[in-house]
Amino acid sequence: MTIKETWFILGNGIYFEKDEVEILPYLKLRKINKLSVFELAGLGAKGFQQWSLIEPFCYLENNFEIISSENDSTFGYDILNRAWLLNTLLVLRNKTTINSIALLNQSWNNLKDINDVKANLCDYHIKMLKISSLSELKIEDNDIKWLNKHFEIANILAFKHEKFRYSLEVLNSWRYCVDLKSAIAIIWAAIESIVDVSSEITYRLSLSISSLLHDRGEKRIEKFKEIKKLYNLRSKVVHGSNIKEVEIENALVGSFKLLSELVNYMIENNKMISENDFESAIFK
Repeated sequence: MTIKETWFILGNGIYFEKDEVEILPYLKLRKINKLSVFELAGLGAKGFQQWSLIEPFCYLENNFEIISSENDSTFGYDILNRAWLLNTLLVLRNKTTINSIALLNQSWNNLKDINDVKANLCDYHIKMLKISSLSELKIEDNDIKWLNKHFEIANILAFKHEKFRYSLEVLNSWRYCVDLKSAIAIIWAAIESIVDVSSEITYRLSLSISSLLHDRGEKRIEKFKEIKKLYNLRSKVVHGSNIKEVEIENALVGSFKLLSELVNYMIENNKMISENDFESAIFK
């Protein structure tokens, strides 16, 4: 593997014990020392005009950088989008407070002696929806093992299949919606695009997904009822029915988990979900 170029993406919102964690030889996480306002201003003097937008992170804990390097792969995400994919897969694993902030052509741990500065803001948002039950801060060993095993599978699926890419985009972007109702709406748009049912949607969607995710028995029945309830809540939210805030949050949590289950299924089985998968799950 030939590493040709490396970018360092400043992030916040997760915690890991080691100073550096290798996901793959060309993709790593590294802790960042406390950022200095004066050093950031130095970046500004060298051409990074948006440096002041990063200043709030000088006063926060759990800053880190994603180190993304080129490899010989001729397909899939490029250097910077692989960092985005890592961010999104961590959201998939309930690290929903993670945020990618800005990119730099040198480590954020070494801002004093930078020459030829190349820097820019990522598509990061100051305000995010935060749901406590979906906010696991710490990256555990099982997260690292899962990412190591499945990152390239997700990369290839995203390269080949638009529906999979869309599901990933929704997994990441629901956090930036203006409210919980909007987040629920886009999550269900992704779920419906995966299942692709057009008539008797509540029954068929619930039956199809519950059959796919569980064998015959009580777990399948429970999942069927859970999805029906979620979809009914989704419909009430989207159509402006008067429901309690706690019900809306529960609907968001359940909807996110359901989309996560479907995306996990595709990644761990290394394939897109097809109509044949649903028919086999229901009738065989």
